[in-house]
Amino acid sequence: MSTPAAPLEGEAARLTDLSPRPVWRHFTELAARPRPSGQEEAVRQYVRDWATGLGLTYAEDDAGNLIVRAPGRGRGVNAAPVLVQGHMDMVTEKDLDVAHDFDTDPIRLRLEGDVLSATGTTLGADNGIGVSLGLAACEGLYADHPPIELLLTADEETGMTGAMGLNAELLSARRMINLDAEEEGTLYIGCAGGCDTVARLPLVRAAALPERQPVRLRVGGLAGGHSGLDIHLNRGNAIRLLAQAVWELRREFSLAVVRLDGGNKRNAIPRDAECLALVDPGQRAALDAAVAELAPRLKQLHADSDPGFELVLEAAAGDEFTGLRPWTDDCADRALDLLLATHDGVGSMSATVEGLVETSSNLGVLDTRDDPDTLVVTFCSRSSNERALDLMCARIAMVVGRCGGEARAESRYPGWQPNAGSALLGTAREVFSELAGGAAPRVTAIHAGLECGLLGGMMPELDMISFGPDIRDAHTPRERVSVRSVQAVSRQLEALLAALC
Repeated sequence: MSTPAAPLEGEAARLTDLSPRPVWRHFTELAARPRPSGQEEAVRQYVRDWATGLGLTYAEDDAGNLIVRAPGRGRGVNAAPVLVQGHMDMVTEKDLDVAHDFDTDPIRLRLEGDVLSATGTTLGADNGIGVSLGLAACEGLYADHPPIELLLTADEETGMTGAMGLNAELLSARRMINLDAEEEGTLYIGCAGGCDTVARLPLVRAAALPERQPVRLRVGGLAGGHSGLDIHLNRGNAIRLLAQAVWELRREFSLAVVRLDGGNKRNAIPRDAECLALVDPGQRAALDAAVAELAPRLKQLHADSDPGFELVLEAAAGDEFTGLRPWTDDCADRALDLLLATHDGVGSMSATVEGLVETSSNLGVLDTRDDPDTLVVTFCSRSSNERALDLMCARIAMVVGRCGGEARAESRYPGWQPNAGSALLGTAREVFSELAGGAAPRVTAIHAGLECGLLGGMMPELDMISFGPDIRDAHTPRERVSVRSVQAVSRQLEALLAALC
């Protein structure tokens, strides 16, 4: 059975009174249910109950994808079907000082004027708004539309495994509208492919140092962001900045590294990272002074994009070190070499699409908690050029190998190659232009992974476009969406579906 809608704060109590009401009703229901990647069952059950209540049919496949079928309406009763697509899961990031369990707690929504956000966590507008638009379309929000096949995929954010495992035989439509874009007025006709690289470096530990003081060196206050959409903004990477700080401090002080951790999601630019270490008590005062001198120098690396950067040295609780000995100096050197020499950020810009990143890599997660004997580092690399993606992943693996570790490529997915002659694109151009008073929409590709590449590979005859509302700072607790923009995109979807009748 369905669970209650998410508790709303302040102005957000008015959310379900906003237009279009069905869209916001569905979004609040999604926000009430846990939907980390791979944990979408509560959303699936909500959609099943909703579809059954409306007399709509649905199907599921073994990968956890859900397909809802809605008949055509008005002029579209006898038209060819249209596939509308979004993903059920969301990136689960939160501020360190926020108590929130994404496995059980609802997203706490906040509405301030035109801006909808969440309290200290990601909002889930990516891709909850797209899913909500699709649900509203299926239940009759729009007067004229062809039969709709609403495809809601699972586990998009951690590797697109839902789309990879899709049973394409469940679908008959050969025109697809993807609603996973984040810039109103832009039609996307291509996207980057991607691949994760998981590096593992064995940790060699030295003898215990009981006379040393335990300390924590912490990097925080960074903006973070989407590892594809925001990678060109020169935002600081907490893991990289922490590695730089530890490397510089170890040149002068006997800082014995015990643990390094940072980041939470491979597709989010990490905002926080920390090093647990042991320091000679006689050097503590000088170390404090060195950190205070180093912090403003590192802040200058991203002064415009990350004014909130902080580098803090503080005492650590001894029980955090229980059972752990420091790494050998050689082991620490190799770990820092790996973190500083592997590529992070933009690799190259597109030669054909102005302002578009072609190739990038994000040093996303650094973990020694799950396995105290292994440093695990996860990179998320993207490119619209398959060979450039191969080269980026190979370069990362080469550095990892030189540092004594092993690297394995995982979760590779293809890009979506633009089709400028697309009939669906031609129709969308006309519709968007008419709604904008004659102004032509921007048509481009996106440096992010959309499931269009995978779906197009399964169904080569599928004609696809992607669009969506203004969503800012996705994959961070500052994620927000414009209410006005959602209304505008709903009108665009309505007009496009009518034009496809």
